[in-house]
Amino acid sequence: MKKSYSISISADFLWKVIVPSAVVLCLAGGAAGIFVVDKIVMPGIVHTDRQVVNVPTLVNLQWEKARQRLFDVGLRLQVSGRQYDERIPRDFVISQQPSADEKVKKGRMITVVLSKGSETGVVPDVRKLLERKAVFELRKQGFIVGKRKRDYSDSLEKDIVVQMSPSQGTTVSKEMPIDLVISDGVKPTHADMPNLIGESLLDAKKKIEDAGLKLGKLDYKSNATLSPGTVISQSVPPGSSVPLESAVNIVVSVVN
Repeated sequence: MKKSYSISISADFLWKVIVPSAVVLCLAGGAAGIFVVDKIVMPGIVHTDRQVVNVPTLVNLQWEKARQRLFDVGLRLQVSGRQYDERIPRDFVISQQPSADEKVKKGRMITVVLSKGSETGVVPDVRKLLERKAVFELRKQGFIVGKRKRDYSDSLEKDIVVQMSPSQGTTVSKEMPIDLVISDGVKPTHADMPNLIGESLLDAKKKIEDAGLKLGKLDYKSNATLSPGTVISQSVPPGSSVPLESAVNIVVSVVN
């Protein structure tokens, strides 16, 4: 004959001990489960670890601010191009790749296209500025610096912009180069005579022209020890101070 057993638990013990213990165990198990899923399971499935970030919005930001915003989240900026845009100011971001809110790994390079501003503009007045400063100002406003010619000026010091073309105040395309005339200072009245002896005829002519002088009479003399066309002598001694545009006679070697 089987014996039957029964356990008698008082209601007071059930509610004060067993039920609270069961609740505590359930909560602890739930917390452990959440930890395992969040730290172990999910990163392996959807890559939600700390090395993945959302790409911030960069459009309409000045490029230095855009670079800082990327740096703050562990990303880098690369300028892939520039284009004209009437709506977005110069050096502000027009577009980005990857786009905003995409998930990427830290260290990723985010490429952007920057605005060159309006395609047309009013040429700024850079006359009476130093050449270096004038070039900086033109480029800062999106213009292209074209040819730079030097000329003497009675009123402006050396390296100061005398003239520009197109002229200041003109509205032009920013693809049109702005040519500048740069002062070489007051035109001198005299020049130092260069040493021409031993130079080729071609080099001697260039030295004479560069000094602001003119080639005068050209004579030839036989000389077996020198290459044909080498300057043997000159009418004005080297180092002499002579009036500008003075004529200089030279003798060059020939072979009989």
